[in-house]
Amino acid sequence: MKKALCLLVVFVMIISMVACAKSEKEPKDTGSATTTAATEVNPFEEFMEITWLCMENANYEEGGWAELEIEEKFNVDIKIWPMDSNNTEQMAALVAAGDIADYNEMRGGPRSPVDMYLEGLTRSIPLQAIKDHLPGMYRLLEMMPIGFKYNLVPGTTDEYLGLTHVGFGSAQYFYETVCINLDWLEAIGYTVDNLKPVKIATEGYEHLSENIFVGEGNFTFEEYNDILRKFTEDDPDGNGEDDTYGMMYFGENAWTNQTQEGLFGFVHEANYLYKDPVTGNIVPKYAYTPYRDYLAWLSEMLGKGYIRRTPGQESWVNEYSAISATNKVGVMQAHRDGYLQLTSDLYRNYPPQNILLGVDPDARFVLGPMFKGPEGIMVDCTYSIDTFGTGLSRVDMIGNQVSDEKLARILAIFQYTIYTSEELFNRYHIGIEGIHWKWAGEPYKSAKITTPQANLDPEYRGHLRTFTGWLMQWPTAQMEIDNALNDGYWSVPAYMYAYDLHEKYACVPEKYISEIYMGTDLYKKYVELNAEINPQITPIVNDFKSRALKGEIANFNTEWSQYIDQLYSAGLQKLIDEIFNNPEYEKFNPGDKFKIKGPLY
Repeated sequence: MKKALCLLVVFVMIISMVACAKSEKEPKDTGSATTTAATEVNPFEEFMEITWLCMENANYEEGGWAELEIEEKFNVDIKIWPMDSNNTEQMAALVAAGDIADYNEMRGGPRSPVDMYLEGLTRSIPLQAIKDHLPGMYRLLEMMPIGFKYNLVPGTTDEYLGLTHVGFGSAQYFYETVCINLDWLEAIGYTVDNLKPVKIATEGYEHLSENIFVGEGNFTFEEYNDILRKFTEDDPDGNGEDDTYGMMYFGENAWTNQTQEGLFGFVHEANYLYKDPVTGNIVPKYAYTPYRDYLAWLSEMLGKGYIRRTPGQESWVNEYSAISATNKVGVMQAHRDGYLQLTSDLYRNYPPQNILLGVDPDARFVLGPMFKGPEGIMVDCTYSIDTFGTGLSRVDMIGNQVSDEKLARILAIFQYTIYTSEELFNRYHIGIEGIHWKWAGEPYKSAKITTPQANLDPEYRGHLRTFTGWLMQWPTAQMEIDNALNDGYWSVPAYMYAYDLHEKYACVPEKYISEIYMGTDLYKKYVELNAEINPQITPIVNDFKSRALKGEIANFNTEWSQYIDQLYSAGLQKLIDEIFNNPEYEKFNPGDKFKIKGPLY
């Protein structure tokens, strides 16, 4: 019995030892599938040679610092062609010979990107390849969906002619702003809240920081009209003479939206289309009912002398510059930041600096969006409507000989240099601090001084954007906001970025005339139809506006109805039915272009 008991104890101990050993070697079953760690794959294991064509590298010497860094990281040998892709003769010779680099920033090329592709010189880039190997760009496309439609291979929805440049700058700012004589404004009983003094950094002009302010006026349409009247009738400069008036009028352009047409819900840009509140049709501004109200207002203001036309003897720019310099006009159209460029021979001719540097160095001015229209709105248009573009200057192409594997490597290089970190982007885009450039003063608050090429060691010479090109121009909004809020460097753009006024005031048209939004076939039809109809429509439009400005329209409602009937009969109805109201014509969508204020890292 004792022997049997001992044998049993030994057996149990052996079973326990086996179980413990097994539990140490095998993971406990948790109910999920057991996985084995995969061996990490090196995506750059295969060595590749990549030929590279870009701008300003006519004198490039092989073995530059950036080239060596990229080659080592991506296991490639990059052969940078020593030529400047802006040179049209050289580019024409390359294309004629069929010598196309693997990567091409060919601004001076003789063919458009679509023709290069159709002739078999370049290959397409699948959207999936962008998603897999250039995810930073794909993320931006998701935030601004119209970008998916730029530079598509004809007949496809997910193949691209090349890499589209993404440039936020011109799509995020307005060209102009309002400039008001602040002394006059206060003299007639009006003020602007939340004024910020503009900090002038230009040496020798720092004292003007006490003369220029930025702010948001929020004056109603009735107050705007009253301001124009009092600037004309109430001797705002106090000299006892009747020699001042409210505002100059000149033809609608990028300088006039915030003082003229933008108050009525449309902008100077002819490619913007609007949904008419009366007919429900999609129409150009000249057939948009608020355009009637705009001309009626102008007619009244011109008739009373509160707004006065420029003489029309010279270019409007010359006349505007000369008249504004007299300091006899209260409301002026101004450049958004020209007052910061005080040593510029061009910008010194514009207000308020032409006044401060001329007839009245003690005058004070406020700049910014100031007035609302009769419906309580004001709109303006950004310098360009989208962050994307078309053509050789906005598309970088890939040679037809490039395999999918080599394409993936090229895209990975751009992901690294553009979308990995701000530090890397700056390194490959503007160079190394202390070598290629240095701060003029306090870091991040002063200008960058570029080192001349001749002063650089050979390995640091060459085009600094060789591995970023112009594929990305990140927004500067957040930098300007920080400099304004933290260090007082206010300007109209900084003020508007800080208070989201670009997004607040940007005109969002119903549709925008562009092949991207229309589609190729509809756009071609539009071009043909517009060329046929335009000669009949233009004289009608010009005659109505001319009579309005001359005060020759007694009843705007009656004559507007007659005018609209004429336009529709002259071909506008056909243009509306076949093009503008066509459901295949995509509506405009700004996406998140105003919400992105700096690099997305």
